[in-house]
Amino acid sequence: MDFLNNALFFLVAVAVLVSFHEFGHFIVARWLDVRVLKFSVGFGKTIWSWQKDHTATEYAIGAIPLGGYVRMLDEREGEVSAAERDQAFNCKPLLTRSLIVLAGPAANLVLAVLIYWSIGLMGTEDLKPVIGAVTPGSIAEQSGFEPGDKIVSVDNRPVRGWSEQRLYLLGRAATSGELSFLIDRPSVGLKTLRVALGQENDRNFNPAVLSSVIGISPELPVPEAKVTGLVESGPAERAGILEDDRILAIDSIAVTDWEDLVRKIGTGTGEKITLSVERDGTIIAIPVIADFKLIEGTTIRRIGIYGPTSIDLSEHITRVRYGPLEAAVRGVETTWMMSTLTVRLFGKMLTGSASREHLSGPVSIARFAGQSASLGLTQFLAFLAVLSVSLGIINLLPIPVLDGGHLVYFAAEAVSGRPIPERVMLWGQQFGIAFIVLLMGLAFYNDFLSLLQ
Repeated sequence: MDFLNNALFFLVAVAVLVSFHEFGHFIVARWLDVRVLKFSVGFGKTIWSWQKDHTATEYAIGAIPLGGYVRMLDEREGEVSAAERDQAFNCKPLLTRSLIVLAGPAANLVLAVLIYWSIGLMGTEDLKPVIGAVTPGSIAEQSGFEPGDKIVSVDNRPVRGWSEQRLYLLGRAATSGELSFLIDRPSVGLKTLRVALGQENDRNFNPAVLSSVIGISPELPVPEAKVTGLVESGPAERAGILEDDRILAIDSIAVTDWEDLVRKIGTGTGEKITLSVERDGTIIAIPVIADFKLIEGTTIRRIGIYGPTSIDLSEHITRVRYGPLEAAVRGVETTWMMSTLTVRLFGKMLTGSASREHLSGPVSIARFAGQSASLGLTQFLAFLAVLSVSLGIINLLPIPVLDGGHLVYFAAEAVSGRPIPERVMLWGQQFGIAFIVLLMGLAFYNDFLSLLQ
């Protein structure tokens, strides 16, 4: 069922993104008086088509729903009558051809803006921007952050949810500089804290900048130290621990919550321990003989109990929603930041300064599509927006067979004053195909590794 779910939403994503991309080429070609012979969603054998008359565009759906294409009137692809020559793509001025080619990637970026605008209008649930913990020795501790601080803004950019400014922070984390945080501290009120960012390792690309780079974590409810399950025949069950027992102390040392309990048990060295347990309003002492297990080179003490599997986040969740104008501004800004980050990351992968593991193939993309759809409409839309930006940017790369490669040819034509020789274009296409095949091979390799993991 997971496979079918992932495949379904992957096909939906591909159909939407490719259709919008090709629609960009189509609508601009029609606008600039280039005759479009066929507009197809999908490749291979045509399973449905419609055409008003023999002179109109044929709209079709192909049997292989993994792409699409727009076929325009062109002397290089077939005979063109003298009467129709002024509607042929290759006969149009250089600027007209460039605009038509550029329209596809531009359509994907416009789609991303529209999606982000829609998400802003609908609103998203996010954690409240309240700090729950500060990592010892981190940049945050050096800058003076404290648990309980509420982040109001970063560099005068409002922060209404914990992840609201993550793209901005991700862009800033890639360079050295200083961030200005305005925080609201319960004891003193508003306070400005300066965070000095060092040059990050280019191989790291972690969107969790606040926790991974700066060193602050959101405030979350911590489950109580209550037993919700027992390992069959494990130390706790043998000792008489029961479900719903609340553990108050270990060897007379108080336990505050489940995380504290796990830490105290796991890092202890004694085999015999005594648990202070509250059961039905009565506190009893239960001796337990613990087990030990070697995990990744570290010996861990265990007693075989399970804790709470879910926590109530309702008091820590806020809804971030924008008005129509602010949502539009945020849509444009988010698309721009996502585009620049995509270009930067792709460039670093090509130069070897960033891990090529960031390159995902169809298997990983399908899995992400299914996972995002399972989280709700806004998450799937956000996934579509990211994919649309990636598709737009990749098509702008100066690689023959991609839109960016055609734009390079047009630039060379503008400089030389004459079209690029067909022999040179053929060599370029062969290089482009080889490069794309290499990228696809690397992407499939990464997919294979992710499946093994």
